[in-house]
Amino acid sequence: MKIKITLILFTLVVFACVKDEQIPIPITEFIIEPRVITSLPNIVYESSGIHVTGPNVIWTHNDSGHTNQLFQIDTTGNLVRILTVVNATNVDWEDLAVDNQGRVYINDAGNNANDRKDLVIYRIPDPDIIEGFHVEAERIDFVFEDQTQFPPPVTYRNFCIEATIWKDDSIFMFTKDRSNPITGYTKMYAVPAVPGNHVAVLLDSLYVDNENHPARITAADYNPATGEMVLLTRTRVLSFTDFPGNRFFDGTIIDYQFSHLIGQVEAIAFVTDNRLYITSEGSSSQAGNLFEVIL
Repeated sequence: MKIKITLILFTLVVFACVKDEQIPIPITEFIIEPRVITSLPNIVYESSGIHVTGPNVIWTHNDSGHTNQLFQIDTTGNLVRILTVVNATNVDWEDLAVDNQGRVYINDAGNNANDRKDLVIYRIPDPDIIEGFHVEAERIDFVFEDQTQFPPPVTYRNFCIEATIWKDDSIFMFTKDRSNPITGYTKMYAVPAVPGNHVAVLLDSLYVDNENHPARITAADYNPATGEMVLLTRTRVLSFTDFPGNRFFDGTIIDYQFSHLIGQVEAIAFVTDNRLYITSEGSSSQAGNLFEVIL
């Protein structure tokens, strides 16, 4: 397998900010070449979240308006198992996170129009140990501390969550900026990773880019073994390491840009310390793909 990695001999400067404070952060930039592993099963043609539990065990789900189901697939594109979350609705499922007990958090906070008042994260046990084909979920319901209009004016529509991780008993959420014109920021919120009604607290924000494809965050993952967090857009993977506590944006940032566009990518997960899987959405007539990237 040939992986193309080219170092670009300059740094970019972006800005992290907490509300009104701005701090410049240098970013090192690389080019990476995604490799197609397989096509996804037709039943999951709008994959928008993945969780890897083994070398050949991948859990994923469809995007908004589809069934309330998780699909286990392998790296040859075979459908292995379907797990139905019986007390959940797929309004707009957009990512999966996993905690240190193997429990999975299904993010139902996709919010294209920024007008939802029913944002929820479903928690289920480790899907690998669930017997049968049905499971009930616990609910983490939440509202944003800084949203008062549903929807807000188009210039302030930055309340769509497509990226989540679990760390230190909290769910950290990163917005997909849908403002017009785009602001280029992703905002980071947190809620306790326990069932109940919560207020999502705004902790930080990061300026990513001034164009839609490179700026809009579509997925996230965290590797507890290395302490690395990654964010995905249509054109890149942003890596965050060496950060203090949970201040991800204050750490070392590396910008891994795709050598070419690979479609509407909306899910990312670590497989090993430097190897990740990414899935792309397809259509009802054409399946999406499972990709591998090496950081």
